Amino acid sequence: MKLKNIFVGFLKTLLLITLFCGSLIHAANYMFLILQNYQYTANDFPPYLFEKNFETGQLTKIIDTENAFQFKTYSLASETDIESYTSNVKPVLIKWAEGDELDMGSDASTSSILSLDIIEGVDEDYLPTKEVHVAIYKGKIEAVSYTEDARQAIPEIKTLIANPEGLIEGQTKIVKGGGSSLLNYMLQRFKANNVKRVQLRSIRDKYYLDRGWEKKEETDCSGLIYLDTFQVAFFNSAIFSTGVKYPTAA
Repeated sequence: MKLKNIFVGFLKTLLLITLFCGSLIHAANYMFLILQNYQYTANDFPPYLFEKNFETGQLTKIIDTENAFQFKTYSLASETDIESYTSNVKPVLIKWAEGDELDMGSDASTSSILSLDIIEGVDEDYLPTKEVHVAIYKGKIEAVSYTEDARQAIPEIKTLIANPEGLIEGQTKIVKGGGSSLLNYMLQRFKANNVKRVQLRSIRDKYYLDRGWEKKEETDCSGLIYLDTFQVAFFNSAIFSTGVKYPTAA
C-alpha cells in the first residue's frame, strides 16, 4: 500500500508538471467570472446518458427529462458537516482514487488521481473558509468540488471532478453532466451570497470565454497547487459531448 501511495503521488506530481509548467505544453490561466453577467440556469445542465448503435457504433446523447441532479454543500466550519462529509463523501473519493485500471492520461484517470487532491485538501486544511460540494443523481454522488466559500472577496474553485467511470470513453451506463451542473450550482450559490467575481485555474479557456469568463494569463510554475479539475478531468465528457472522441461545445 505504501509503495502504491508513493507511485500515485509521483503520477500526480508528473501530471501537475505536465499540465501547468510554464508554456511548454499549455499556458495555465486564471479565469474570472463577473457573476452579474452569468445567465445560465439548472435547466441548461441536465443529466444525460449515451446510447450506442451497435450496427454503426455511433453514440446518441439521451437527456434524462424525468430526473435532475441534486446538490449538497459541506462547510468545513461545521463539525456536523465534516462528520457527514467523512461518512458520505470521503468513501466515494477513496473509491474514485482507486482507478488502477484506467488508461493513464485519460480524463477518467486524471479524475481518479485528483480525487486525492480533495481528500488531502480537506484532511490537511480543515479551514473554516473551505467547502465541499457534491452533485447527486438517483442517490449517487456523480461530481465533487472543493472551493473557498462566499466570505472570500474572490472565491476560488480549487478542484472539480466527475465520477471517473462516467468519463471512460464510449461508456453508456454512467450518467454524465454532473460536473457542469455542479459548477452551475456553485456559481448560483455564490451569486445569491452577493459574490461579485469567482476565479479558477484553466487550461481550456474557450469553454469559459464563450460563457462570459475573462482571462488573465499566467505561464510560470509558481502556482502548481491551483488546479481546476473541471477543465482537466471533466471537460472532455461534459454535457457538451457529441459522441466523438474529442467533443465540441454546443
